[in-house]
Amino acid sequence: MRGLGAFCFCMDYKSKRWLRLRNAVLRRDKFNCRDAARYGRRELATTVHHVYPVEDFPGWQWCSWNLIAVSQAAHNSFHDRTTGKLTDRGLAWQRRVIPPPNSPLPF
Repeated sequence: MRGLGAFCFCMDYKSKRWLRLRNAVLRRDKFNCRDAARYGRRELATTVHHVYPVEDFPGWQWCSWNLIAVSQAAHNSFHDRTTGKLTDRGLAWQRRVIPPPNSPLPF
């Protein structure tokens, strides 16, 4: 796991807090994949993606502006599952989603 020093910034994807936030984001985005929508396609969103990953930006893990509803296929295209790093497609979303000026520090 990545993190800072001896600290591990792990996300509990089964916690009540995450499940409530995940559902709110899916509802906000009307269960439509935001990545597919960029290309005029409609796909069912089943996953919520952290645009700025929790491991690198733990201060933004609960910020709804940092979360987008996507299909599982889109989500898999955002991550290199071998290295754990974002792919070019994942990095492109970071260029599109700019943290608001009043957002907390990411660390």
